[in-house]
Amino acid sequence: MKTDELLTFTKNILLPKANSILSQTYRDYCQGQDIEIVTKADQSPATQADRMTESALRELISENYPLHGIHGEEFGGHNLDSDWIWVLDPLDGTKEFVAQKKGQFGTLIGLLYKGKAVLGAMSDPINNQQWFSGQVMQRINNRLELSESTIACTRPCEMFPTHELQNKMSHVEVTAHAIKTDLNCLGFAGVIDGLFDAVIENQLKAHDLLPLIPILLNAGLQVVDLSGNSYACMEFASAEAFERKYGVIAASNPTLMEQILSCFNP
Repeated sequence: MKTDELLTFTKNILLPKANSILSQTYRDYCQGQDIEIVTKADQSPATQADRMTESALRELISENYPLHGIHGEEFGGHNLDSDWIWVLDPLDGTKEFVAQKKGQFGTLIGLLYKGKAVLGAMSDPINNQQWFSGQVMQRINNRLELSESTIACTRPCEMFPTHELQNKMSHVEVTAHAIKTDLNCLGFAGVIDGLFDAVIENQLKAHDLLPLIPILLNAGLQVVDLSGNSYACMEFASAEAFERKYGVIAASNPTLMEQILSCFNP
């Protein structure tokens, strides 16, 4: 099975479905309708938008590729012994969705083949923008100095749980030209589009990261963990991958990446 076929399916079937549900639910919510907000065991919120979107995506995948596995943020894993495993984050940035912050939440759809991230799709459903692996993207900035760069990090005060990591992230914050927060997956889109120069995130779940890897690598970004290990050839065994948390730095060029890593690994 070729990834081109699966990417076409993602572009033409999965992502439009997700965008339709999320944009309609968002409009309903902004008009005062109840979207059944609940707090999950990890203290993160979930809404009707999360659940409806993931259910619809799972149904479409199962109808078209019944032998494939699926692991979603809301409903867990199915058929994880398959070579092909879809990774779904139906609403990345539920807090921002609930706060009605347009342009700060999105959908992530990824696909693993034998543990390697081979396909990714990301969308901003409200502004109708999409980013895909396999898509030509040439708007990335090439600022070489951290002191001149704008860095995206969703929650610098929350994502780095130890005093040591907090100090390292603080080093980045005081050195960088600016820090942009609360963007979730769309912070990565901002680097691709040339709005920002790098993204630093930590404590991500597999659903937050694995769909992004093929998109970022395809766009020519440097993508590593907080220790500098490249995600380019990394494999993710299905059982382990969905239990752990990840740190990631995505930068527009190797020189800027080196300066960011020097803050984390002096």
